[in-house]
Amino acid sequence: MIEKVAKLIKAGADIQIEINEAQGEKLIKYMEEILEINKQINLTRITEEDEFIKLHLLDSLTLLKYIDNPCASILDVGTGGGFPGIPLAIMLADAHITLMDSTKKKLRVVENIAKNLEIDNIEMLHGRAEEFGQMRGHRACYDVVTSRAVANLTLLSEYCLPLVKVGGIFLPMKGREYENELAEAEKPIQILGGEIKTVEECLLQSDWVHVIIVIEKSRKTPGFYPRINGRIKKEGFPV
Repeated sequence: MIEKVAKLIKAGADIQIEINEAQGEKLIKYMEEILEINKQINLTRITEEDEFIKLHLLDSLTLLKYIDNPCASILDVGTGGGFPGIPLAIMLADAHITLMDSTKKKLRVVENIAKNLEIDNIEMLHGRAEEFGQMRGHRACYDVVTSRAVANLTLLSEYCLPLVKVGGIFLPMKGREYENELAEAEKPIQILGGEIKTVEECLLQSDWVHVIIVIEKSRKTPGFYPRINGRIKKEGFPV
């Protein structure tokens, strides 16, 4: 455990992420619990510890650069095995972080591990973003919404931007083939009330890259959005 924590802290420092020993211990314990449960329930395809540290833990923590308020309300859409939500919750003890997923079994696993590790600044939300985006208490209620979900950026923006407060930010994390998605999503993002501020590449190892797209919610999303998933896929988006 001590060696793993030290390795994580050093790897964080190498990319300008400061992790203290207590945070490092919780992050490593979370990794170990996920990997153990992953033998029975498929939560991640990444099962080698060094890769897990890079591609789940440190990858999630690259978002910290864009979260200015340590007490922010943060929504993680499509959290799966708890990424990036749980690493952010460990690092931002005063933030309130909601983990949303449509698979109840995954949420239950994440919740149980979090309880065991005394991560108490989180809550679970079972369902779909396009449904919660039309509900009072969720629509335009979050300072930060993030997602590592695999949906196309146009679709993901319609899911997520209605949930962001005006003045808040949406932080989608995308892979290396993001340029075409970004070009197609630019007008829909504007219609949804967003404004693309920056796109930053995050290199964590020589042969792997992702980008963080920083989208500010500059005005209210029209009430028509988000549509239910079937309508989104059938109708597309006005261009």
